[in-house]
Amino acid sequence: MSIWTCDPDRLRYLIVGATLLILAGCMNGPDVGKGVGGFGLHARAPEKILVANHSVIIAGPPGYCVDRSGTRDTGAGAFVLLGSCASIANNPGAATPHVPGLLTASISGESGAAVGSAPNRLRVFFSSPVGRAALARNGDAALVKILDTRYRDGAFFIHARDTGAGGPKGLATDYWRGLFDVRGRIVTVTLNEFKGKPMSDAAGLATLNAFAARIRLENLAQTSATPKT
Repeated sequence: MSIWTCDPDRLRYLIVGATLLILAGCMNGPDVGKGVGGFGLHARAPEKILVANHSVIIAGPPGYCVDRSGTRDTGAGAFVLLGSCASIANNPGAATPHVPGLLTASISGESGAAVGSAPNRLRVFFSSPVGRAALARNGDAALVKILDTRYRDGAFFIHARDTGAGGPKGLATDYWRGLFDVRGRIVTVTLNEFKGKPMSDAAGLATLNAFAARIRLENLAQTSATPKT
């Protein structure tokens, strides 16, 4: 049964879980306060990773690579952190993104959900106090403002501002978040601005849309082979 025809607490549970996973991954990962130079050192910067019981491939748009030191995979679900390939590889000659930021992806457990079937209900939900509280870093809906929502090709995007305390150092209050379905799971992707490095609304949405599109493209092929990293 779709989550849209079930108890609305089901949706809140999934979104809150994704938010907590995102925050836990960022807070326990590398120091993002250093911006594009704050990631761990790696011999190589992988462009993709297979997570969540080898069921979902996560890959970023051009110039973004996976930071394995900031990635958490519990098997049932996962959190993946991505940043500039040059920074992660500690190689100035490696690729850099056209729009610098911090990308994350969280993958839910198997949910049977259908994000792509109910954009209007999602829009209403995230405009409500319950929805904004689910997005909030500290659970306070009053500190979250929804700046815009969009629906594209089965993915729902939110542009929000969270002025609550407790976020990772070095990140601005504005962020873009998207939700879509991949192989019976909800994937939640987020693009965070770095403080002092603002991006336009159009650039933010385009970058997150490219992230979502890359993930869905990588997962079209039904294969259990681990991608090269």
